[in-house]
Amino acid sequence: MWPSVTNRGTLHSSPMPDFARTRLLLEKGLLENHWTGFSVAAFFRGTPHSFAGGNVPNPEASVCWLSAGKPVTSVGVLRLLEQKPELWPLPMEASLPELRGSYLGDLDLLSILTHRTGLRHADLDLTAPKATLFGILAGSTPEIFQLRPGQPAYDPRGGWWILHQWLERNAGMPWQVFLSREVLHPSGAGEMFFASADREADVPMDESKGGRWHPAPAVQSLGNLCGSAAALARFYHALLSGKILQADSFGKFCRRWREGEKDATFGHTLDFGLGVILDSNRYGASTVPYGFGTQSSDRTFGHGGARSSVAFADPEMNLAVAIWLNGQVPENKHQPRIRAILDLLRHELT
Repeated sequence: MWPSVTNRGTLHSSPMPDFARTRLLLEKGLLENHWTGFSVAAFFRGTPHSFAGGNVPNPEASVCWLSAGKPVTSVGVLRLLEQKPELWPLPMEASLPELRGSYLGDLDLLSILTHRTGLRHADLDLTAPKATLFGILAGSTPEIFQLRPGQPAYDPRGGWWILHQWLERNAGMPWQVFLSREVLHPSGAGEMFFASADREADVPMDESKGGRWHPAPAVQSLGNLCGSAAALARFYHALLSGKILQADSFGKFCRRWREGEKDATFGHTLDFGLGVILDSNRYGASTVPYGFGTQSSDRTFGHGGARSSVAFADPEMNLAVAIWLNGQVPENKHQPRIRAILDLLRHELT
């Protein structure tokens, strides 16, 4: 059944700007059952702001960011490369012998981080044993997914699972520990964690099916970043402040390695840095999926989470934002709603 809006007036915010119009839009969405809860955070010119409502009890509550948390892994890869630069050009099989002789084993970090593998594992069961997953990935070729070798196509699960294994082998510790120690804690987001069978987000995700809200499958959150919107916005603020990556690494992170190419998964042209989506409004500000609003600057970088969230930094505005909507809906409904929220929030900052 549709959720009752019992917490729509429980909003928490910092002093000016108070984002009054943005909060009213989010509250209206609760009343009209467009989502069941929300959590929003922004660092604007170094000042934090956060508020939440619906079934998100407060801005500190942890939520699952799905793919919006992927840049944490990308930054972790760059942190490790600062220590071991010789790993950059090597194929995956050099670190992961389980992939030796396979199509994926011959690919390098650049191919995986820019989603130019020609592979697209949307339904990979991450609860399976590692040996099983390595076997599936070692047997994968572009033809299985009706793609060409090297074709730009966003890979929801396979590539990031491999990056986690690559981190684990080369860092000599569990990838979760490495990312927490080398990325999250230095950014001031040390309370964030990665979902597992033993620990999940405070607020479970809802999904729209047949005009009703249902709990989203818990399996989709496994391995994904969890935490408050404020913590994820703090991570992006730390990137802008130069607290995590060396200048050269940050430049590589934000460089347009993949430019002007249509993504076979999204059906739209998207530019990519290293594991991060770059502002692609030049290809259609009102149509680009998982963008950062129609007014984002050309240097904006970030990532979206499936039909639910977005987090990014806009260097031109000295702005870092994280927005989470509880209530996964079809893409043709999610993209317009998140775009409208982002545009209104930006308007209130100018």
